[in-house]
Amino acid sequence: MKCALHIHTNFSDGFHPPEQMVNAYIEQGFKCLAITDHQFLLPPNYFRYLERLSLNLKKQGIILLPGVEREFEPWGGSHLLEIRGEKQTLYVLCHPRAYLLSPEEVKERVRTSPLRIDAIEITYRGIYTPEYDTAQIPLPKIATDDAHETYEVAQAWIETEDFDHPDQIIQAVKKGEFKVRFAS
Repeated sequence: MKCALHIHTNFSDGFHPPEQMVNAYIEQGFKCLAITDHQFLLPPNYFRYLERLSLNLKKQGIILLPGVEREFEPWGGSHLLEIRGEKQTLYVLCHPRAYLLSPEEVKERVRTSPLRIDAIEITYRGIYTPEYDTAQIPLPKIATDDAHETYEVAQAWIETEDFDHPDQIIQAVKKGEFKVRFAS
């Protein structure tokens, strides 16, 4: 199951409506998507809209996970993905390369975070950042393309077993039970 866990739409700084971004991923064979627009830009109906979209996609066998990209103040505004299942929530440290963090700084942020960080991105806008793909950072490492436009779709993703429930996907990520993939 191909999963894209960091997608932006025109609800924040993306260029296309959610349906257009979702369709671009579906055309590339994705079955699991997390829309994670920037929290500080969200309209009041954001989660209600994603819930309706999720119900429509479920009929097609697509799992949509609602989420946000939070500016995490304890870290001076660095970003943290919050991806919601039905009972589970996944917290992912976003693109540490964007903040020029060393692996040691990442490890310290994870250790001192008031929230339990479940995974870290080892990509920056779909480009592999190997310095974070190290055992020194004791978290599952995910690949995302952080797409804001349709041409950025399917640059980096994870693959899991074929699940039919959002919480199964979140659990698999937390346990590191996935493969990282990149466009060739």
